[in-house]
This record gives sequence, structure tokens and C-alpha cells, in this order.
Amino acid sequence: MAETKPKLKDNPKAALEQYIITLQSESKMARKQALQSINDEIFENPTNDDCDLTMIFPEVYPYVLKSFSDSAEACRECAAKIIMNFIGKLPLNDYYLTYILPVIVRRIGCPEIIEDSEEIRLKLIELVHLILKKYKVPHLLSPFINDFTNILTKTVTDPYPKVKLEACECVIALTKIVPREFQFQSESYVKPVLSNYAHQHFRVRVASIKTMGAIVMAGDYKCLEKSITPMAEKLFDENAHVRMQVTVEVGNWMLNYRDRYSFWHRMIPLLLTSLSDVMDDIRETATKLWNDVGLQYMEENEEDLKKKTDFLKDHPSHYPPDLKRPNLGCRTLVQTNIGKIAPAIWREMEGWQADTRLRVSQLLCWLLLNGEDGCTQHAPTIVRALHRGAADDDARVVVEIKRAAELLGYFIIPHTWWPLLEAELDSWSALLVLANVIKGSQAHLVQELAMGEICKQLSDPDMCRVRKAKYQRHMMEVAEALLDLCREGIQPVAEEMFIICFTVYAMPVDEKIQFYAYSNLDKLRYHEKTGKSTTSLYEKYIRRILADITSDALTWTLLTPDLCLLECVLLHSGYAMGAQLHLIAPLLKECLGTPKVDPEVKLKIFTVLSTVLAERRSNFSKCDTDKLEAFLKIVIEEVIMPNLIWSPGRTAEAIRTAAVACLCAALQDNPDSEQKMKMIDCGGDGDKNDKEVNLFPTKESLEPLLEQVVPLVVALVDDNSTLTRQHTLRCICSLALLARQRGCFTTDILHKIYFGEPRN
Repeated sequence: MAETKPKLKDNPKAALEQYIITLQSESKMARKQALQSINDEIFENPTNDDCDLTMIFPEVYPYVLKSFSDSAEACRECAAKIIMNFIGKLPLNDYYLTYILPVIVRRIGCPEIIEDSEEIRLKLIELVHLILKKYKVPHLLSPFINDFTNILTKTVTDPYPKVKLEACECVIALTKIVPREFQFQSESYVKPVLSNYAHQHFRVRVASIKTMGAIVMAGDYKCLEKSITPMAEKLFDENAHVRMQVTVEVGNWMLNYRDRYSFWHRMIPLLLTSLSDVMDDIRETATKLWNDVGLQYMEENEEDLKKKTDFLKDHPSHYPPDLKRPNLGCRTLVQTNIGKIAPAIWREMEGWQADTRLRVSQLLCWLLLNGEDGCTQHAPTIVRALHRGAADDDARVVVEIKRAAELLGYFIIPHTWWPLLEAELDSWSALLVLANVIKGSQAHLVQELAMGEICKQLSDPDMCRVRKAKYQRHMMEVAEALLDLCREGIQPVAEEMFIICFTVYAMPVDEKIQFYAYSNLDKLRYHEKTGKSTTSLYEKYIRRILADITSDALTWTLLTPDLCLLECVLLHSGYAMGAQLHLIAPLLKECLGTPKVDPEVKLKIFTVLSTVLAERRSNFSKCDTDKLEAFLKIVIEEVIMPNLIWSPGRTAEAIRTAAVACLCAALQDNPDSEQKMKMIDCGGDGDKNDKEVNLFPTKESLEPLLEQVVPLVVALVDDNSTLTRQHTLRCICSLALLARQRGCFTTDILHKIYFGEPRN
């Protein structure tokens, strides 16, 4: 009769003996089969469901745990499976862990990787996770905290991503089960977890950030200090899930970290940065967390904030439109900590990474919105940061700096910000900041405290005559901001504002800036209510422009500011120049009557003067006859005639041509075309302008000219320049016509003209 097999329930050792013996075999397949049979016999055989596993484990564990080091991967996997089944069904007792955890430490918790199979390492860390899930009683796991630390600090840096993820879950579980014991070991976890922040898989980065959040909550203050900077760097991660996790963890710290009051200045920038994230869900999450933080802070400091709460205004009268005001707790938090945050922002604005500077500039906006007037004492640092950001090469940064500067204007009075900006107005970045600060300021405060000083500074020739594109554009932005803000209140500084805008209009870098300047002049005209065209504005203020042209004409070039201003006055002031001919004539005499003035300058002014004389009906319509006669006397006798005298050289020839052309324009009786006559029939203010303007209306005014000019003109008939001869003949015809009309065309004049005609 065959011997019956012992039952596992009655004699575990005898029932499993044959499999245990087979584990000593040299055959990998035999060992694997033996381990599989042990597992099946204990956990898969229905007849053994009621067996006492506490009696079976002591008989089996030495052999199974030894198989953790088996050379065959399949055997190690089966051994891990058996232990996992035991852990799942055995009652809670640290006795079992005493044998299991040291073996796991040897396999995956040593400085060098012993277990070379990724799948087995994953099985072993899953076994650790299973232990943590089941053994939730602190007193059972606390004796093994060193083993867990050895295992998890190693596996969290495992090359296999799945092992990393499982290890992170284990660390999080450990922080919750044995928080007291974990605190003493917490610093050991920081560096291994932080090493995963740069992992290529975003899920690993997310898991690591989540794990670091748990470590900080359970660890000491050093964990937060070491992790806060890497956490901030992850706000620049390209993956939205990573940034979201950072936001969630930082928000949790600010709500629940036990020593959070010591680290507000480190945590606030991170959460506020998320308020500007490109993803809507991240911004919404950050907004909710920030609001919750503020409300909790109010509850925790109710007594300290009681006075502010009692006298709190629902909404200030002067507040940025379309923006929701943060609650009192948020504002108090920022006001208390901005002194520590603002210097860091200024330093980061000097960084070389554009994305960092962008986030910092966005953070500055949120700080100003939450800090409100509490930013006043830190205004110097904030303004320095704004200066640096305004000069940034990245247009995105400049946009944020504009927003921040406008917010500064909303919450800080001109008495504070103007002295900080005043010293830097020679740089275009300061002008950009100033323009946007003005946009956010209150009109009556700017008028009282800063408007006069701003216009006085900018109207200084050293400031407004700078020919640089950015400088001119931002200076026009400052002017526009003042005009839009102060409106009719701009009148006390209207003259300075005119000088600023007209100077840029006269010497622009490009057409866009010139149009910008003209637009500001038109706004000034509207607020001044001087008339319906800018000519009425010129009539009021052009005298100051001409009076400020004081430089020596010998030093002029085509780009000299004084030349540009004179040219602009002559070409664009229209009838406004009529009252200022006594100032214009000496300037023309100086730059055209002086022999050594730059020839290019002379040609330029002669061309402009020809245009002025040709368009006499619009330019001299409101001019007194006596003033016009005196002006013409100077122009012809001291400006044109000296340049008609022949001298050798091509340069002299070109100047003679320009001079005789200018004389020709003056002598023509009606130089305006019919179309131009139609255009100027109505004055700039909408008034009908029917006045005829004759430069030589009487015989007495023309006769002296004939005596002086005819010999000079006749001499030019034989000039080498074809163009000069052409203008000369036109001039002779005009002289003859005028002389006949005024009754002074004598035989003597005819004789001089006749014998001066060119010969073949």
C-alpha cells in the first residue's frame, strides 16, 4: 500500500520537504518548479485554505528568502511572489519583517546595485509598498526605519522609471505612517528625490515633486531650504503636469506646513508665479490656493488684523480696472514679506535666461497688485527692477514691465516715484517706466507733484534733442501719457509740452515717430482749445522754439538740431511764422549770409526758403506789411544777393543756383497753382482766407530792388550751370513783368537786361 502524502495543515515541514530539497538542485528549472510548487501548495490549493500560515512561514521562509539571491531570474521572481503572498495573508507582526526587510536591503538597498534585473527590482519595491500598505501601525514599522531609508533612498534613483515611481509612492506612504521617525531621516531623502527633477519622463518628475512635497511636510526645516529652489526651477518645466504639481505642493505647504511663517518669503513667489502660467487650469488652481492662504492667514491673525478689517474699504476708488482685489490676508502677507522678495527679483532681472526674467517680471506684477501702498518703502528696489526689465531684449519681458509700472502708479504716489525716476531720465528705459507709471497715477496728484518737473526736465535741449529711436518713442509715450491723464490740466506746462513734441517732430528718427509727435501736438491743441489746426498752436508757442536756436551757424550740419527746428518752423508753421519774422530773419542771415557755413546747410535752407516764399499766401496772410517788408529787405539784400556773386567751384555754383531759384520764387507774382489755391482758400481754423499777398506791392518797394538785383542777375546769364541760367531767365522775366505792373520798367532797365542776354 502506497504511503500517503502528509497534509500541509498537519505537518507543514513534511508536506513541503520534497520541494525544499529540490531548491538545492543545480538545475534552474528544477528550482523554479520547486518554488512554484511551494506557492501553489500554500496559496493555490483549495484544500489548504484553512491552514495556519503562522505555522507554515517559519518552516519555509529561510529557503524562500535564500532564493532572493538565486542566479536564475525566474527563481528570484517566484521567491518574491511567495513572500508577497505571505505578507498579504499573514497577521500583523513585526516578526516577519525582521527576516524579510534585511534581505530586500541586500538586494536593492546597497550602495551598489546587486539585483541587476529591472523587473525583479520592481517586484521587490512593490513588496516594500505592500508591506507599507498593510503595516500601518507606527510601532510595528518604526524599528525598521533605517531599512526603509536604505531601500527607498537607493530605489528612488533607480535607472528603471517604474521603480522610481513605485519608490516615490513608498516614500509618501512612509511619511504618513511613521512621521516622527521619518523626520529624523528626512534629510537623507532630499538629494535622491531631487535628482529626478531633471528626468526625461514627465511622470517621474511629477512623482518626485509630489514626493518632495510629502518629505517637506514630514521633515525638518532643512528639507524645505534644500528643495525650494529646485521646486522654483520646475515652474519653468515645459510640461503642464509638472508645473501643476509644483503649484499644488507649494499651496499645500503654505496652508499646512507647521513652520510656514518662517518661510513665507520663500513660498509666496512660487505660488504667485503660477498665477501667470499659460495654462488656464494652473492659473485657476493657483488663484484658489492663494485665496485660501489669505483667508487662513486672516483667521489665524484675526486679532492683529481686526483694526484693518473694521476700517477696510470694499474697493478703492482708484484701482486697476478689470482686476479683482486680493483679500486682506493675501495683501498683508505680501506687504510683510515684499522687503525680502523685491531684492531677489532685482537680482534675477540681471540673469541671462529670458524665461526666468519673464517669470520674474510677471511675479513683480502680482507683488505690486497684492502689496498695494505697502510697496512704498521698497519702491527704490522695485524701480531698479523696472529699469532693468524695461531695457530687456525680450519683448515679452517689456510687456510685463509696462504692466508692473502701471500698477506702481496706481498704488504709489508721485511724491515717492518721481525722485526715483528723475535721476535716470537720460535713459530710454526710464522713460518707458515713467510713461506707464503716469498711466496708472491719479491726475490731480501728478499735476500737483510731478507734471511740472517732468515737463521741465524733458523740455531741456539736452533731453528732447536726442536723436535715438527708442529714446524719442518713449519720450512721446511720456508726453502722450501726460496728455491723456491730465487733459485740460496740462495747460500750466503746455509750452514745455509743445517744445518736447515739436522738437521730436522736427528731428524724428523715422516717419512713425514723426507721426506720433504730430499726434501729440494735435492732442495738446485739443486740450488747449487754441483752434482747429496745429497752426493755431504754433502761433502761440513757436516764438520759444525760435528763441532757443542759439548755436553758431558755422557749426551746423544737416543733422544739427537747431537747423532741423528752423527748417520745421519754416515748412510747417504756416501763418504762425508771420508774427515771428523778426526772429527768423536774423537766423536766415546768419546761416545763409555767412560765407563759411556748410554748403549743404545753405542748400537746404535755400530750398526751404524758396518754398516759404512760393507759398506766401498761406505763410504771410496774417503778417503786418511793415514786418514783411523789413523781412524781405533782409532776405534779398543780406541773404540772397551775397550768394548771387560769382565765385569759382562747383559748390559755389550750386549755391548760386539755389539763391537765384529763391529769388525767382520771391519775384513770381502768383506762384501758387490753382490746386494749391483751392487747398488754402480756407484757413487752418476753418476761416475763409481771401487775402492776396504781394511781396512787392508798390513801385516804391520794387525800384530799390531793381537797382541792386538786375546787375547781379544779368551777370548770371552766362553762368556755366544750365540750371542757373534757366532760373536766371525766369527771374529776368519776373522782374520785367513786375516792373511793368508797378510802373517802373524804364529804358535803363531794359538796356541792362537786353545787353545781358546770352550770346550764341
